[in-house]
Order: sequence, then structure tokens, then C-alpha cells
Amino acid sequence: MKRTWWMTQAGCGIVVVVAMAVLAGTAWADPVGTSNVVQILNARTVRSAGASEQRTFRTTDGNIVFTATYYDNNAACSGEAPTFTQIFVFNLEGLFINQFTAGATGIASQGPKYQLLNIGIDASIFGAGSFKFTFLVRDCTDTKSVILPELVTFRVVAP
Repeated sequence: MKRTWWMTQAGCGIVVVVAMAVLAGTAWADPVGTSNVVQILNARTVRSAGASEQRTFRTTDGNIVFTATYYDNNAACSGEAPTFTQIFVFNLEGLFINQFTAGATGIASQGPKYQLLNIGIDASIFGAGSFKFTFLVRDCTDTKSVILPELVTFRVVAP
């Protein structure tokens, strides 16, 4: 069947409307209303604290810094570090590689309900390959756990 111009345009319009409807229901890093829950935001890998995001490292680069921002809406946890923070590393096929204990390094610039999380891990520990990681955090009252809902990819290459 040969499509006419208006059929092609209508099809594109429907896709755009559906995409906008789906995106309107999501709240990325916007803890208001129904999103005002304990969550981990903007996980990334960097060469050093405060540096720009970097996803590829050499085995000789030294530390890969895994960082994220943890938000806790509980008033009792305002300004308090989580009970514990860990990262889990997997290969691209989902096989568990290792877990590391991270720490909260202080209050983020957004306010006392936000904690900066990070850990530096020597790149040579991973060897060459592509990996994924996620954070697990236990709140300051030791009653709730939250995990980053995505696996963030990074790559280590031989020099």
C-alpha cells in the first residue's frame, strides 16, 4: 500500500504525542509530589571529584570515581549520612563482578536532604572490558533501602 503524505505525517504525529505523554508522566530528579521519595540521582563516572563525566578509562588511569546524589525526603535524615552505601559492578551480560562500600561525602549544593555519594576504585581492578554499575543505599534510620533504577555503563581499556 502506498502511503500518502498525510498518512506519513499523521503517523509521525501520533508517535510524538505518545512519546510526550509517556515523558510527561516521568519525573527525572524532580522530587515534588509523587516523586518526593527516597531516590538516587545522576550517577556517573569521573576521573576525580568535581570533574566532567567520563565513561572510558585506561587500566593505568588510577582511580575511577563513581559518584551520585542521594535524596532523602525524611526530615530525620536531613543532613545525615546514609547508614551504608555500596556499588555493585556487573559485566555487560549481567554477571556480578564485585561490590564496593562507598560513602557519603557531605551535603550536596541542593540542600540538606541531598547527600553526595562517591567511591574511587583503581581501574586496574576491573581489567579491560565494559561494565555496568549501580548504587545501593540504606537510609539514616536504617529502615529503607533504595537502588539506582538503572545500570550505568563504563569502559576500561588497556593502554
